[in-house]
Amino acid sequence: MRLHRNIAVGIIDGLENILIDKIALRPALNKLLKKNKKWGARDRKFVFNIIIEIVRWKRKLTEIGKLDINSKNFLWDLLGLCLITNNIELPNWEKFSALDKEKIDLSFIPKSSKRAFLQSIPNWLDELGLKTFGKIIWEKEIESLNKKAFVYLRINTLKTSTLKVQKQLHRQQINTFLIAGFPYSLGLSQNKKLINTEFYKKGWFEIQDVNSQKVSIFTNPKPGMFVIDACAGSGGKALHLATLMQNKGRVLAIEPSDEKRKQLEIRTKRNGISIINNDTSENNDIFKKNKEAADIVLIDAPCSGLGVLKRNPLAKWHMDPKRINLIINLQQEIIQKYSILVSKGGILVYATCSIFPNENQNQIKHFLNTKNGKLFTLLDQKTFLTHKSNGDGFYMSKLMKTG
Repeated sequence: MRLHRNIAVGIIDGLENILIDKIALRPALNKLLKKNKKWGARDRKFVFNIIIEIVRWKRKLTEIGKLDINSKNFLWDLLGLCLITNNIELPNWEKFSALDKEKIDLSFIPKSSKRAFLQSIPNWLDELGLKTFGKIIWEKEIESLNKKAFVYLRINTLKTSTLKVQKQLHRQQINTFLIAGFPYSLGLSQNKKLINTEFYKKGWFEIQDVNSQKVSIFTNPKPGMFVIDACAGSGGKALHLATLMQNKGRVLAIEPSDEKRKQLEIRTKRNGISIINNDTSENNDIFKKNKEAADIVLIDAPCSGLGVLKRNPLAKWHMDPKRINLIINLQQEIIQKYSILVSKGGILVYATCSIFPNENQNQIKHFLNTKNGKLFTLLDQKTFLTHKSNGDGFYMSKLMKTG
């Protein structure tokens, strides 16, 4: 593909938003799309793929090209080097004049930090992974985290069936595959834009990673229950919970972001679900009215996101040990705050999209030793690594209130 200047400028704008202004990946890409409405589908796909490729392999590209991260031309150098490594013709532009293809050693490997370089991750993350999992498992896991993520669909069984969705998509030349152990899920054989299909608009399916789907299945809600989704976001798990409940009972989705609550309302209507109510976490009446009232409280906690680097490689550059410690403190506050809403004999489920114990098992261990935590008994906990599942990295634990 020949690189046009307006496409290149768009890529640089996106990289500035992501790497310099530290805007999250999805909002930054959406902002870029709004700014460049004349781009066609091919252009958008190319821009997105190149930006994600650069974010994922930033360290490796920087060291191969011996780039100066303080240079005003750094982002253009990154783009040029990414084009070279992907065998895309480099335009004869002044912005790329410092890059000499003949002098770039693509086989370069530094003597130190070899694995961190090859997998393009910060040294602190490599050290944490090695300490946590050991050399063999960590090398498999970080290699898997750098692969392109599969796209999975969760079928809305309130409206249709897995085979019906598969047949209808096949008629539109969108091929999918069944997933062992997931009767209501499909994997996408190749990336296709699905949100414009009539079946998505009808609410026949949601796009959701298989390991993310496991959280709601693990939670195991039943029709007629009162379930609280304490960190609902735009409602992926709340929708799944309501579907598992056959749209009978009540789901209270708590989310501070107005925008995400609006998205949840749109998705709820599209899915044909009537039992979800949403509220803000800043509403103190929630805690007064629902103390010890919920059959299940799901806490899909804010986390480092280091289990979803396939989808969001930016997390490894935005995170560092200090920021993770702040997140760990927030997680414990959330567990303490929402655990009081669980009824006696009820269930508390804590989940993250991190694979590291300091955000997961250690949090539950700490909670169980607190005043509130001593009222609970740990029933089960699971960690899903990406190299063993082809899904995102997730942790989930289930506790019963016995005291």
